[in-house]
Amino acid sequence: MPLHMQFGADDLLRCRFAISPLCQTHEAVRTLRRTERHGYHLPWLRRVREAVAGLDLSELWLLMPGRGGYTPDFLGPPPDVPYAPFEDELARLRATDPAEAR
Repeated sequence: MPLHMQFGADDLLRCRFAISPLCQTHEAVRTLRRTERHGYHLPWLRRVREAVAGLDLSELWLLMPGRGGYTPDFLGPPPDVPYAPFEDELARLRATDPAEAR
């Protein structure tokens, strides 16, 4: 069943658009975790399969839901600039209060 949402001009003015390398990395890891759910990304998966085969991603898998579901917000804070450098986003992630991560 399709979901239809209506937005007015004021709603659009409150939207933010930004490029987030951290978010892109997060989604790439999610795609690697559940390859069967991402047919659209098969060409990319074929290209990177050999490169990631030797990586130990077990610690990343602990942070990623195995069967879909919620991913903690602190792993992908929304960028506060239109294009956030990856290093800056990683610094924000590292600065997360451990209590928030629990």
